[in-house]
Amino acid sequence: MVRLLVPWDLYATVTRDGAVIAEDEEGARLLGVEEAVTRALKVLRRGGVVVIDEFQRLPERHWQLLSIAHPEGQLVLVASSLGIVARVFSRNSPLLGLVAPERIDIIRLGDAVVSLAPRLGPRRAVLWGVLLREPWLTSMPGVLRGEPWSWVAENAQLLYGVAQSLVGEVFSEEERRLTRLYDAVLRLLGDGVWDAKALAARLYERGLIESPSPSTVTGVLDKLASMGLVTRTRLWRTRGRRIYYRHASPLLGIIYGLVERHAVDEYPAPVGSLENSSLSLYSRELQFSLAELLAEHHEGLPAYTILPGGRGDVDIVVLDKRARRPLAAYEVKLGTCSREDYSKALERARAVAAERAGIICLKHPLDEPPRGLELLGPEEIHRIAVETARKITPTSPGVEPSSREEPQ
Repeated sequence: MVRLLVPWDLYATVTRDGAVIAEDEEGARLLGVEEAVTRALKVLRRGGVVVIDEFQRLPERHWQLLSIAHPEGQLVLVASSLGIVARVFSRNSPLLGLVAPERIDIIRLGDAVVSLAPRLGPRRAVLWGVLLREPWLTSMPGVLRGEPWSWVAENAQLLYGVAQSLVGEVFSEEERRLTRLYDAVLRLLGDGVWDAKALAARLYERGLIESPSPSTVTGVLDKLASMGLVTRTRLWRTRGRRIYYRHASPLLGIIYGLVERHAVDEYPAPVGSLENSSLSLYSRELQFSLAELLAEHHEGLPAYTILPGGRGDVDIVVLDKRARRPLAAYEVKLGTCSREDYSKALERARAVAAERAGIICLKHPLDEPPRGLELLGPEEIHRIAVETARKITPTSPGVEPSSREEPQ
């Protein structure tokens, strides 16, 4: 994204072994870190734009040199770990007050749908968009063929290998070790064990923590959230619980769920046995991704409700910005919708006292919905995606795409 949108004069990528790949109008070359920083300062002093990618790998002794070039030129620092933010904005950092943070999460579902729809059509754009919120997936073989949950089942071992590498990289950049405890928490979250109390009990049974107290796990969950690996979804009118913990990435949630259920990290499992699990895990991630999109649409907050007495759940609840009242409630159907589904959606919306009731059908419904029920199909989801993209996508005046590369 930075390569395409920022008109840089020097693009410097810090490698894991401490060298720097420096790219400019003359091409790319491998430099030592001292020479690369010296070159960056020269470009800044003549008013140029310098990008330092994987900035978290640059030794802090060089930060002071970069700070003295301020306010000459423009310096863009790119890092793949949230841990660097605390270091850059610490009291003793020479960069404190000279840079401003901008967090870039995984791709919004709406943006993925808008991008994919011209090629795939609205329905398949929604389905594949859930997975393609992870941009690295675009280079994987077989992407966009068939159903997304089937593709994940067929490539479970390969995907887990990539996921494990990415997660391990985040931990190493946070200067932490991916221990058995952290790995087990990620697996259990993928399997749908979302509650700190239930997580603590499972981890205690496995001998990974010394006490089954939920407070033992809360710190681990908070750390994973600070890394950007775990997110918290609000629970509305759910007895005894306020937070639903889950993977921030839908794709990683599915992969870790398959690892927990079928041990695909240990040995190949038959694709047929994986597909049902992959579908159920995918359906969960579809629900939460759509909740984020509809919360943007209603300018509210995404939430979820687990009803008491084993009465099921409310797939999507959109709260007002103060989280005091529900603006809308939706049920999500991967297939078609029947009259029974309509009745259920209305009943669930009443259970949470939502102002609006809706149902999402990703296949053509069998019957017309009753009065008072909003029906959203793939075309409507695509329309909402387009509208929210126009509404919330930030613009940067004066920044035009680099002429060095054309977007693919």
